[in-house]
Amino acid sequence: MTWTKVIAIAGLPTLLVGLAHINSLPFVYTLKSWWLLRSLVERAKKSNLDPEDLFTIVSQDQRCLWDDIDYNQHMNNSTYNKKLDFSRIHLLYIIVPKIMMEPDHHVFAHNAGVFTLFKREIPPLQPYTIQTRVWTWNEKWLFLQHRFIIESGDGPITVCCIATSKIVFKKTSGKTVSPKEIFELCGHVLDSQTETKRSQNWNKAKHLLSMHHDDWDSKL
Repeated sequence: MTWTKVIAIAGLPTLLVGLAHINSLPFVYTLKSWWLLRSLVERAKKSNLDPEDLFTIVSQDQRCLWDDIDYNQHMNNSTYNKKLDFSRIHLLYIIVPKIMMEPDHHVFAHNAGVFTLFKREIPPLQPYTIQTRVWTWNEKWLFLQHRFIIESGDGPITVCCIATSKIVFKKTSGKTVSPKEIFELCGHVLDSQTETKRSQNWNKAKHLLSMHHDDWDSKL
């Protein structure tokens, strides 16, 4: 048997395993982040940093690959949070592009926590979509809502997971900047209709802040 045949026989399974576990290969996460940022920066420049509608829904199509699953043969819980990194980047770059791209503001968006509720499993190789939007905000926190859904043609969608990200904007000095200030700086008009929607959603989201996080760190 020639070396060419040996390489071909050994190489094909290796290639298939690599493709099935592509998300875990070195630098793939970094390259995917870079590619997404590159496309978002180009998009923002073409629009002269004009933001999309504040409540725009961003959708990202994904597929549950073999390195996304656990021994229960469905998508691993940690994978949900990993995928949400891309969703947060995507949304923030289109609704507050000036903050994300103009360094003179010295303001950065920080993820302060994610609340996750699992409703249905996502099986191996299943295509799914992550929907992300601004949910609500107060004087400190911006809440983003995420939904992992499976679409079935003309039938109803299946909601597999609902998650909420808690974002805070801070200057390099450590001072917190309110979401309202950020939105206005980026050109959003916070009219009565926007306030009504924010207020209605805040009545639901505020319960997340009422949870006493310090109690979770009690001694076992």
